[in-house]
Amino acid sequence: MATSTPAPWSELPQDILDLIIDRLVSSPPRGGFFSSAWSLVQGLLGSSAKPADFKKARRDRHWVSADRARFRAVCRSWHLAMRRHISASRQLPWIVMSDGSFYKPSDPICTSPPRLPTLPSNTRCIGSTDNWLALDFIDAKKMHSYSLHNPFTGITVSLPELDAVIGQVSELFEVRKVLMRSTPLDIVAVMTNNWNHPLILIRPGKGVWLPEPQSAPFVDIVDIAFLGDKLYGITEAEDLVSLGIEFNSDGMPTITSTECLIRHPSGNSSRSVWREVYDNFDFSNNDKGGKDEVTNSFEDHTEAVSEDSEERALDELRNKTGDGMILEGATWLDDEVQHEPKDIITVIRYLIESHGKLLMVKRQLHWPQYSINFTTKVEVYEMDVNDEVHWVPVSGGLGSKALFISRFFCKSIHTCEDGDHDALHFIDSGEKYDMKSQIVSPSWRDIDLYRSTWIFSRELVV
Repeated sequence: MATSTPAPWSELPQDILDLIIDRLVSSPPRGGFFSSAWSLVQGLLGSSAKPADFKKARRDRHWVSADRARFRAVCRSWHLAMRRHISASRQLPWIVMSDGSFYKPSDPICTSPPRLPTLPSNTRCIGSTDNWLALDFIDAKKMHSYSLHNPFTGITVSLPELDAVIGQVSELFEVRKVLMRSTPLDIVAVMTNNWNHPLILIRPGKGVWLPEPQSAPFVDIVDIAFLGDKLYGITEAEDLVSLGIEFNSDGMPTITSTECLIRHPSGNSSRSVWREVYDNFDFSNNDKGGKDEVTNSFEDHTEAVSEDSEERALDELRNKTGDGMILEGATWLDDEVQHEPKDIITVIRYLIESHGKLLMVKRQLHWPQYSINFTTKVEVYEMDVNDEVHWVPVSGGLGSKALFISRFFCKSIHTCEDGDHDALHFIDSGEKYDMKSQIVSPSWRDIDLYRSTWIFSRELVV
């Protein structure tokens, strides 16, 4: 008697395949679903199909991307079918914290996220670009080693050129951004809070470029974005700077030209005020130790002297190393509500490349004393190159795109979901801003803005 060959997954009827994939990927566990679905699948595929594989994968389900990775082991035709069926709109980015823990945006705030298994101990996440994380490994001697790591593939690219510049830093040092132009072997731009090297360009295996210490416009740039072959930066005053990049004979990137495309009055920025105050500050006379200023309490006096000594030590460390000399690029506003505790209000600016366009997002963020942060105002501008370059408000939407906003990495993606068109997603509060209705959804989570970043899978992980 002739025997029939079981049909591979790719030859399943489309309506059956759609049902199975949709339920397995996106639906919550339901009793009875597997028994009914499996009887249909087994009838089509024969005895070679193993329900245990699917039950285990579904039982272990936590992240959609993790599910797809597990299903890869079932069979190659399933893998191909999944790639054809699942749309890019379903690929929500993960949130990765500085300690290496990660979860997806829809996870409840009470979730205790696991740590990425591919990260070694003593490693911090200091940034991201697309599906790559920027890592900082700190050894027993407090020396820093930097690398780029893809958690989806497990590939790691070391950055010894960066180690040579910021491998030994003080406790005040911060990496503000690590941005790849394309691949890890191309240009990598690094922003820091050290005014001696506020911007660092490296190309792994080729070399490193540094600006002159404390030089403009680099010390005033608060965010950067690649657009084509150029690197752009914005300042707190919302100036837009173009940085032309060329390669020398060894393939090392070099900034050969700087051009201020959009300029605003200097009064828009508080950075020059900070530098002027710092330059005119006399550290040697900052003791406030006159007899008329002695506190009534010996304990208060001792505490004041201790705090004053610590602050002087930090000031001396800043002056010696340059670390911490560039403040966070946010504008601080006064809370005008009378008879209530003073809250913190900041305006944060982000520079984003969006499918050939350069956008600036301004977010006014309210930091209440007794509840989670929330967004009070959002503005989106586009660089207009007609006639004279200037910022133009974006009022008609983003053209079927959504923006994912974080301090370390922002990204514009196409979306097929109607509810996500023209939306901005904020990593810290979970808010979604609808550009057409100009409505911000309520805050529902409280993630540290300065310790979280997005990471996107370049393709389906199945």
